[in-house]
Amino acid sequence: MEIIPVIDLMGGIVVHAKAGLRDDYDPIKSVLTAATDLGSVVTDLSAFFPFKTMYIADLDAIAGREFKVMQYQQLVADFPHIIFWLDAGIRTAADNLALTEIAGIRPIVASETLQDFSLLSDISGGVLSLDFHHGQFLGDMRLWQQTELWPNQVIVMNLDVVGSGRGPDIALLKKVRTKNPQANRVVAGGVRGIEDLRLLRAEGVEKVLIASALHDGSLSYEMLEMVT
Repeated sequence: MEIIPVIDLMGGIVVHAKAGLRDDYDPIKSVLTAATDLGSVVTDLSAFFPFKTMYIADLDAIAGREFKVMQYQQLVADFPHIIFWLDAGIRTAADNLALTEIAGIRPIVASETLQDFSLLSDISGGVLSLDFHHGQFLGDMRLWQQTELWPNQVIVMNLDVVGSGRGPDIALLKKVRTKNPQANRVVAGGVRGIEDLRLLRAEGVEKVLIASALHDGSLSYEMLEMVT
């Protein structure tokens, strides 16, 4: 199993995401770092554990503001050993192209913001985030219904459980597997500690996105070694 730290970026600082209530996100407080700037947080996460991949949600870009292309370029230049999965609110094929041209960035196409379905044919090796909030699918329902549009790897993202300490949404995870048994599911949100990771591994999950359980100390280096 691969553990992928999540970094939520808003207004130039790293914040603590909770239940998708983006207007209420506070600067991150962490046992792993005293910093809130992106570069320092990545540095301190890397010092804690040799993560190969990190996930960045650029909440400003998701909200429709411009891509911070120069910032992304600098990030991969500073950390060439890390692959960054980046959700920057991709809406069109042009948006996707702007990010795929940056070596070290793997763009995330999220149902919440996707407008142009044609780009799905260009991300067969990419990642689609299936986003839910308040029990509702975020985005065009055709994307949820037409599983043949999905790439091989999908993120099961329930914003309700993000930062909540409620545990991962196993029911939604099972529903996605039923709809498309071939899809490799990446779980996002709700992981509290090692027992949740063991449960997800038993469900056949190979990649998990985590923030809170890392920053509050619920997952130690030794625990991560046990599951990775």
